Amino acid sequence: MINPIKSALATVLLLTSLNAKDIASDEILNKMINVYGGEKNITKMNSYEQVWLIEAKTGNSNGTDHRKVSLPSSLSTELTYPDKKESRTLINGYGVKEFGDKKVVASGPMLDAMKLQLMRLYNPLILKNRAQNIEAASDDANYILTLKEGGLETKYFVSKREYLIEKVVGKLSFGAQSMEFVTLYKNYEKQNGVMMPTTEVKYAGDVNTAVMKLQALKAINN
Repeated sequence: MINPIKSALATVLLLTSLNAKDIASDEILNKMINVYGGEKNITKMNSYEQVWLIEAKTGNSNGTDHRKVSLPSSLSTELTYPDKKESRTLINGYGVKEFGDKKVVASGPMLDAMKLQLMRLYNPLILKNRAQNIEAASDDANYILTLKEGGLETKYFVSKREYLIEKVVGKLSFGAQSMEFVTLYKNYEKQNGVMMPTTEVKYAGDVNTAVMKLQALKAINN
């Protein structure tokens, strides 16, 4: 006589095994690398400079974001508005924030926020190099790649149809409290042989804080 409990357990284990195989992160990342432009082109675009127009949704002032990226270790952003200017620089885990005539060495949640900002810019090649720290899951429309790095967690929502990153969710903790920072990536175009978004939609929690439009981009030769 078949034991129904053992039979059900075997079915669950089989389905779990099949699901894990279906959403293996290596397979997803390899397809993403191909779609984004191939390993050679992506490597050339690991370092780049961008200018974004910021359409503020929580204030009256629009501005610009001058961004310099060198993956996977550094990011600098210079935010300019009509009435203020602010810069943030992260290099190998060391962060500095400057505003007005003040310069602050980042620590705690401020430093974590900078690290999350860099993590959300990781391309498929950088993610593949961190595959051992990635867990893969899925929903109806996306593969969900969860990367844990230095105590931080970032989720990359990858379209099952296009294999492009459509959303990134970074979780920032403040003691016992936490907040999710969400970026939606839209209007991908090929830039120097690599697919890159030209629109970013920003959320802090449920609040839409900004929509950003790409104005200029150039590769940086290291």
